[in-house]
Amino acid sequence: MNSLFVTGTDTDVGKTCITASILSYLSKMNVDVGVMKPFASGYKSTIDSVSEDVKILMKYSGVNDPVDLINPYFFEIPTSPYDACKQLNLEIDISMVIDSYKQLSSIHDVVIVEGIGGIMTPISKNYFVSDLITDLQMNTIIVTGSKVGTVNHLMLTYQHAKEKKIPLNGFVVNENVSDGYESSNLRKQIIDLTGQMVYGTIPYQKSFNIESYVENFSNFIDVSSFGFENI
Repeated sequence: MNSLFVTGTDTDVGKTCITASILSYLSKMNVDVGVMKPFASGYKSTIDSVSEDVKILMKYSGVNDPVDLINPYFFEIPTSPYDACKQLNLEIDISMVIDSYKQLSSIHDVVIVEGIGGIMTPISKNYFVSDLITDLQMNTIIVTGSKVGTVNHLMLTYQHAKEKKIPLNGFVVNENVSDGYESSNLRKQIIDLTGQMVYGTIPYQKSFNIESYVENFSNFIDVSSFGFENI
């Protein structure tokens, strides 16, 4: 398994931080790692700037690949690709996304792909993030936050992944709130309810700093157990 799709139970659960951390870890291990974020949304600081998430991913992977290859679609409104296309009168060509991934796979030993929103975020009316994972034929990890109520979201995500027969490697817990589930409790719930591996929990940071987050990631998560082979 030389690729990995990072999806989540929701938006703002820490997918970008965790993806950046995996990229940094592999890069420091002298692995030729590529990165892709097929869809990004938000507001640009300048007309020529790229998504803040994409900037972060490129920084920690160290790649110099064309931005259009890494991020084929950027929408200047913070919403799903489906909704953005409706509002901006655009169309998405999924074959272009798949071709971009194939190009990146051909020039890197490993490619880490970060999704947008949750696993059922709509890309078009009848096409979701889960369909993209299937078409890319990738294994995935699910990133979940820690707020009370997240078990509902993670179980819906897990059940949908099962229905779509998506190869699931396991979960990563990102404590994104200070008053959510206690980490060992949430970890036990996930294992008991799904039977899936929980790779670890990144503790809540009161004063968030992404450099510190990335630097300390391997203290909490064993990336070597994610299933990468022959790297």
